[in-house]
Amino acid sequence: MKIKRISEITAVLLFIAFLLLLIFSRRQPLFTDTTMNAFNTGWTYSYQDQEGDTVLPASLDVPKDTEVVFANTIPEEVGDNYALVFRTRMQNVKVYIEDRLIYQYPDQDLIGREIPSAWNFVRLSESDAGQRIRICISSPYTRFSGGISGVQYGEYNNLVTGIISAQIKILRMSILIAFLGMAVVLLSIVSRRYNIFTWHRNLGMLLIVIAVWLCGEARMPSGKVGLEAWHYFALISLLFCPVFLNAYLYARWKDDHGKITGILFYVSLIAAVGCLASEVLGGPDLIEMIPLMHVMIGISLIYALLLYILAARKKQGDFIRSELVCILIIFLAGLVEIMRFYRTDKMVGNFLRIAILLYALNLFRISASMLYRKVKESRELENRLRRSRAELMASQIRPHFIYNTLNSIRTLIRLDPKAAQQAVYDFSIYLRLNLENMGERDLIPFADELRHIRAYLDIEKIRFEERLNVVMDIQASMFLVPPLSIQPLVENAVKHGICTRMSGGTVTIRSYEETDMYVVEVEDDGAGFDVSGLDLGDDTDSAAPSSGNAPDGHIGLKNIRFRVQEITGGTLKIESHPGKGTKVTVSFVKTEVNTEK
Repeated sequence: MKIKRISEITAVLLFIAFLLLLIFSRRQPLFTDTTMNAFNTGWTYSYQDQEGDTVLPASLDVPKDTEVVFANTIPEEVGDNYALVFRTRMQNVKVYIEDRLIYQYPDQDLIGREIPSAWNFVRLSESDAGQRIRICISSPYTRFSGGISGVQYGEYNNLVTGIISAQIKILRMSILIAFLGMAVVLLSIVSRRYNIFTWHRNLGMLLIVIAVWLCGEARMPSGKVGLEAWHYFALISLLFCPVFLNAYLYARWKDDHGKITGILFYVSLIAAVGCLASEVLGGPDLIEMIPLMHVMIGISLIYALLLYILAARKKQGDFIRSELVCILIIFLAGLVEIMRFYRTDKMVGNFLRIAILLYALNLFRISASMLYRKVKESRELENRLRRSRAELMASQIRPHFIYNTLNSIRTLIRLDPKAAQQAVYDFSIYLRLNLENMGERDLIPFADELRHIRAYLDIEKIRFEERLNVVMDIQASMFLVPPLSIQPLVENAVKHGICTRMSGGTVTIRSYEETDMYVVEVEDDGAGFDVSGLDLGDDTDSAAPSSGNAPDGHIGLKNIRFRVQEITGGTLKIESHPGKGTKVTVSFVKTEVNTEK
């Protein structure tokens, strides 16, 4: 087992190392070996009645819808197939060489009202060298007015390759988060039979939504995906992040904090839908709603951190400490990113991406560990159920009972042939049902179990006659029970309760329906026993005490309780008093039972 565990851990570590290398390893420049050249000095700016010199990148305090002109002279080494590149955020862009317009963004109608951020690749020619260039920008948003990134120039293919190379690591990190989220969702789907990923699925979907937002914020050139797609992917995913976060928190802690979490979920959902409606109906657009998005994310994240802290104090869950550490890192990284955004207007940086990636890796580790542990427990449970069934079947093959029954029938043949005929019929039913119960069925109708009980009691009444009285109060029989879950209890009541008293007694069997369960009671007024020493733990390999009318080593109460609990989710309860009798109550929950165990 140690070798197997070491090999599995080694494989996981190698996989993680490969993913990290895939993200951070450098690529060869495939198009050209020419480097990109910085073109950030010597610029002047002007807008309204303001003008001056500046070094790029620049961020001027400019009112919205105000055109700012950045001007400079194109370097002399510019040749054919050259270009310059710069990035703008939510801005209209026009580029002039002297008085000739050579570039405009957007150059066609866009989807929606916002102007997506873009890399502006402006093609140049050799004749443009030494000419005057003007970059004119304007934005409908005050926050993004007057801002421009650094400018670089070089061969066009080299610029494209350089920008992609610089941004691809960020995109890979975001895609890896999406893959980890999809892996967790897939684990939750294929592992439904184990019922262990009830909240992991919500968290996996949250990671996918976050990854879509981060991919939209990866600042990749729009070669394969359109600018509007990147833009709206990012904004709408950011908008719905609190919705999925609160859905996860509700699924995780529904019993403890369901009411507050449910309210927060609906508030975040209404806020998200309201923002979309405002965008469609001509109100404030999604860019203007970013502060509201940040508020909802902040509230949800603080609430999530609080729930994790409370769960850690109560020691709820095996992995809560590592989750709490990851959530705290995300919270701190998010705080830094929001402060950067409102102070410098910078996009999402790597701090938050790395924090979310750590959380995603930890979640995948948790999910894989839980699945491995559950599969192992399931195999052990199947083995225990198989042993329990074998023990119970063996307990039904009792030579003394068979010999006694055959002797009774032989006596009846001479004294009362008709009664002997009925006894043979009852004995055949008893044996046939025993054989059927040795099959693979985990559940049978209670009516079948009742037939088995009646056949057994009819046989015992031949032996004990007036000493054994039976009362049947059957109000419900249309439900499923494990085979031999009630009949052995009746045998115990007869053998250890009634027959140990010379005067005999009465065995009462009741069944009835409650709101959320079916209940079967087996009660006798026989010898009784002291239940204080009765152990009904999960260890099915040890038998219950044989004092009083407690079951012997073959028909163990532990065995019955274990099968009832694991197959149907039911319970078994015993009440007994020496000299007064015993009552065993078995409850079967009204849920969809798991017949695959």
